[in-house]
Amino acid sequence: MPKERPRSRFFITVATLLMAASSAVAAATPSRRQAVADTKIRVILRDNIGGEQEVTFGPNSGVTAGVFTTLEVDVGADQDPTLRCAAQGADGVNIFARRGNNLDDTFSDSTNGKWTFDGPVTITNIVCDLNFAANNRNVAA
Repeated sequence: MPKERPRSRFFITVATLLMAASSAVAAATPSRRQAVADTKIRVILRDNIGGEQEVTFGPNSGVTAGVFTTLEVDVGADQDPTLRCAAQGADGVNIFARRGNNLDDTFSDSTNGKWTFDGPVTITNIVCDLNFAANNRNVAA
């Protein structure tokens, strides 16, 4: 008759291995959550009948061509506030818009709200870049 193996040794070995594995995982996992930087870049395009398209830059971001009347840039608290975006037509040329007396073809957040195009415009591309500068084709007050 075959000799029976003690089950308690097998159980203790498995329990010890599981405890060691969970300790290793716990050691590799930070005990505190690290703050995630808010570096989002959102461009909100609106048309004159209430339609809206939001472009959030990151992997797989982009804009579907459409006709819009306003554009708003919203950057995260940890994003460089000098970041500017441009709206381009099918010809690749930047389109001008106004915010107050400011006329420009690159747009910033500045927490000042939306930019308004002179009329409905077809936008096929949005480009955001820290190297863009304000062109300030301001209208005299």
